[in-house]
Amino acid sequence: MFFENEIISFHILDVLEIDQKNINIRNLGRNFNALSFRIRSDAKIKTDNKEYRFKDKSVAFVPSRCDYTRSATVDKLIAVHFDTIDYLATEIETFKPYASENLQRLFETLLTIWNQKEKGYKYKASAVFYEILAECFEQNSNSAKKNSKIEKSTEYLLKNFNKADLSIGKIAAKSFVSEVYFRKLFKKEYGISPQKYIINLRVQNAERLILAGYYSLKEVAYLSGYSDYKYFSTEFKKTVGISPSEYIYRRPI
Repeated sequence: MFFENEIISFHILDVLEIDQKNINIRNLGRNFNALSFRIRSDAKIKTDNKEYRFKDKSVAFVPSRCDYTRSATVDKLIAVHFDTIDYLATEIETFKPYASENLQRLFETLLTIWNQKEKGYKYKASAVFYEILAECFEQNSNSAKKNSKIEKSTEYLLKNFNKADLSIGKIAAKSFVSEVYFRKLFKKEYGISPQKYIINLRVQNAERLILAGYYSLKEVAYLSGYSDYKYFSTEFKKTVGISPSEYIYRRPI
């Protein structure tokens, strides 16, 4: 879970203030994560599996490659768009901080630094963003509860998603539950099937390896859990919208 991570490496792409009314917008194929503080909002975000409702002074994390529809009569927020280096996520998360004034002040400070673009502003912006993440961790760490029945399985999945011999049966066995029951519990908690979750993690990992520029595409496939390059290419294109070879030339700068 994003808000339960004590350390995340990131690269800020943009910081912006959004103030919209009477909207119904579909967002598809975004290649960046977003962390936002909603100053005033009655927004609803719908994915294929879940609906999230937002209130004034709430915080939300939306991972890259998450397609959704956002509707609201009012939605005023400060959003940070960023890449992560060592963290993969597939689900939206939100919480209402108990000390919202601290987070609002930090988000507003970050926005000012980003807009003024004074010398060294990216270092200063990164420092403030770390403060935001630390505040989110402190205020949220005790609020997110894991399903104890599949916690060990989920931990095993996250540590081994890039192994070609990983199977749902192996994952379920770590929690001593049947494969069918594990699938049911996992989808209830994460809003997505475990197989699709694994695919998303593998493709996000492949994107990062491609961007690193050190590996051939066949090596990227292998390091992301695919022994068959053709199958990897198919899954990559289904998720990202373009093939791995196209991604090399059209990748975001």
